[in-house]
Order: sequence, then C-alpha cells, then structure tokens
Amino acid sequence: MAGGGTAPPLKVGDVLLLVGVSILIGTLFIQEWDQATKMNAGDKPLEGTSRTFSGDVLSITIQPENATTVSIEILEDGKNAEEYPVTNAAGPDNPLTVDYESNGGKVSWKVTFETEVNAEIDVDLKRAYFLNYLPYIIGGIITTLGVLKKNVDASIKEDVLDAIIEDEDSSN
Repeated sequence: MAGGGTAPPLKVGDVLLLVGVSILIGTLFIQEWDQATKMNAGDKPLEGTSRTFSGDVLSITIQPENATTVSIEILEDGKNAEEYPVTNAAGPDNPLTVDYESNGGKVSWKVTFETEVNAEIDVDLKRAYFLNYLPYIIGGIITTLGVLKKNVDASIKEDVLDAIIEDEDSSN
C-alpha cells in the first residue's frame, strides 16, 4: 500500500460475487436498453448491419411525425432479400413495422423516406437460439459460486485478529 501498510488479501467469494453481478448488470444494459433512433428531416437514409443465424428475426418499426412513404431495403449477404425493397405508407397514427426472418449471414438494411419528415426508427434483432441468454447464465453461475464460497468461509469459525495494538510505555 502507498502508506507502507498492508492489506488483507481479497477473498475469492467477494471476487466471484463482484464479477458475477457485473456480468449480469452489464448484460442487462447492453442487451435490453434499446432506444429508438431519431431522424430529422433532411437526414441521410438510416443504414445498419447485423450478423444473424438462421431463423433470427430483424424487426424494424418506423413512427413518422407526418404521413409519408417509407422504403425499406434489406440485403442478405449482399443480395436483395426476397420481397424487398418494400415501399409502404406510414403516419403518426399508423406506424410501419416490418419483420424479416433471416437465413443466416450478414444482413444489411436501409430505411429511406420519400419526403422529408421527422421520425423514430426502432430496430430489434430477435435471436432464434438462446445465445442472448448465455451471459445471464454465466453471470448467474459465477454469482452463485461466490455466494456458496462466502457461506463456506462463514461456516469456518476462525478468530481473525484485525490489528494488534500495543501500548509502549516510554518512561521505562
């Protein structure tokens, strides 16, 4: 330590708890905290790409402020997906939602508005396999191991002396 003292070693149970809970909370924020993208009138078309497995569903929801015509183009591995591009009308009362089931590979998408309009676009990827839940399982296992290790350590009764304070008599 900087002051020249010593610190007790970090306990394994505490480390496992810290790592497990960090994985759980981090995964929650990364996977579940989804905000729609706001587009302003005159912005370039919104584009994105995703790596998918067979059966994954790409869902695009468009909520424009005014009535407009929206064109959605989806490419899978560089080729136009079947039945795409799609051109539909959308407005504030009737948002447009398009779902595309992927065959697996690199999926690219592009959203274009025919007229200049402000809109919110929400893009979600729903996985066919439970790979999204793998970090939760790993975090839960590590957290459980940390709790079990702390319980084992607590059941072992050790008299731990934190500090020894001696009174030195300087008069002798």
